[in-house]
Amino acid sequence: MHEKTAWADPATRRAWRRTAVFRCAAVLGWMAGFPAWLFAVVMTPAWLLVVWMPVLFVGIWYALLAAVAASSLMGMRRVLRVYPWQAGIAEVRSKKNGSTQFLVPNPERPEKTVGLGFGGVIGTGRHFWVRAVKSGQVTTAWFAGDPRYLGVMATPGPRNLLQVAQREATDSRMSPRKRGVSPGARALARAAGARVGED
Repeated sequence: MHEKTAWADPATRRAWRRTAVFRCAAVLGWMAGFPAWLFAVVMTPAWLLVVWMPVLFVGIWYALLAAVAASSLMGMRRVLRVYPWQAGIAEVRSKKNGSTQFLVPNPERPEKTVGLGFGGVIGTGRHFWVRAVKSGQVTTAWFAGDPRYLGVMATPGPRNLLQVAQREATDSRMSPRKRGVSPGARALARAAGARVGED
């Protein structure tokens, strides 16, 4: 926990590799499901299409969720190479819409917290960070990043890595944050892959 960046910790690199293997396997698994679906369609009566079509749509949705999760791996590694872990700094709670909210102190105004969210989308209800928080299993988390832009959450170890971000830090259709952030903090966020505004 005394490393300059989270990535310098061998445990972090192991956790990232585990996450990468799991997410890539999920993508391959859902892709492999399509030939199985096609075989089932060909080998069963035509009227069963009323059953198989919804199965296809659900499979496509979960495959897209898995692909999005896998696509965040490089961004997650980039964040971990810039910021150190801060153990137990994030308060974690479940929201009424089923999503998970992370409250992290503002680095430059520690008396105030910044919220980051995950979930609330169909198909994310069984994700670890939604289930564990809803059950009360997890109430605090490790955090690497700047909550005003983006970061990575983890349970102690670290384990169960999850990238989170403010929408304006990643969405080119929105104006990036530029107020209330020091030049040094903006430089770090930019190095971690966030969209950063200039004064």
